[in-house]
Amino acid sequence: MNGGTKFSGLAFLLLMVCAGLGAQGPVPPLPTPTKPPPATSNAPSKPPATPSAPGKSAPVPSPSGTIFKVDVNLVLVEVGVHDEHGRAVGNLTQEDFRVFEDGQEQEIRAFSHEELPLAVALVIDNSSSIMAALQELRAGALDTLALLKRDDQVAIFSFGEKPEMVEGLTTDHEALSVDLWALSPYGGTALNDALYEAALYLGRVAPESRRAVILVSDNEPSDEETRDVTQVVRAAQQSGTPIYSIKVGNLQHSRAFFFTHSEPRLHDVEKICKQTGGEMIDTRTGTSVRSAMETIITWLKQGYTLGYSPSNKRQDGTYRTIEVRLNAPGAAQGPKYRIYARQGYYASAGR
Repeated sequence: MNGGTKFSGLAFLLLMVCAGLGAQGPVPPLPTPTKPPPATSNAPSKPPATPSAPGKSAPVPSPSGTIFKVDVNLVLVEVGVHDEHGRAVGNLTQEDFRVFEDGQEQEIRAFSHEELPLAVALVIDNSSSIMAALQELRAGALDTLALLKRDDQVAIFSFGEKPEMVEGLTTDHEALSVDLWALSPYGGTALNDALYEAALYLGRVAPESRRAVILVSDNEPSDEETRDVTQVVRAAQQSGTPIYSIKVGNLQHSRAFFFTHSEPRLHDVEKICKQTGGEMIDTRTGTSVRSAMETIITWLKQGYTLGYSPSNKRQDGTYRTIEVRLNAPGAAQGPKYRIYARQGYYASAGR
């Protein structure tokens, strides 16, 4: 297979199933859900073992002691391209892209622009700090379900003092609706913990889908969280799951937060989005939650998947940077297009 080979939809799906979380290093164990998914859920009763792709693989111990075989031959990168108005650019080809790892250009060996099934985790702030925005949050989330195809799956995580998986991945919109309207605000904002668990969950349960976490929150974390920004970013990068943010609330509340926290904390979520290949939409300037969710779903549907076999074959567990560029001239002309992709991954550890 040479760099110009373009995968058919079926062949590429099979490749992604085989590749799983290929060339992405050890991933922490999947958190145990607070309650099991209902009978209507499509989520498996237990997470499947990580499959290995054809080619060389190395056994890597997870923190729990379980051994997974991690492929070291293929890195998959989900890429979004937006124009100057924030609209998805959907007319690019493999020849329009270049991929670099640690500054060295890599040969693109897999390419897809077909609409793969989506696996979306809605991570909803259920803390008392956004009580006023909860009604719009619910309505916007419910409307989003109508934008999805029959095979697209959604999971719901909520968080207050601690994260909770309310619903596992399912196509049952009725069950999702019931869960969303049952949310009741309470104290605390374990934001990072919820993002961490959602990213790991999608990477383990839906490796063959185009995954994304969509956070709906005022983005103001608490001081009692067990996960920091670095841990969240690593979990999302390793699972190949971009994190998007729909920021709700009001500007006055954010200013009050600023008086008791350092300024960098106000930008934690933006940093997470950027490093994982997602983006933040601030609804406080007049955009509705529903419009923001529709935009993100459209971005996901119009995304690209690139695959390359790293020229650096060392299994040293080091962090490798990823940069995706567009060729010019051609379909991708000038600096008016913005690229969204994860900024790196951790290589597999040696035997």
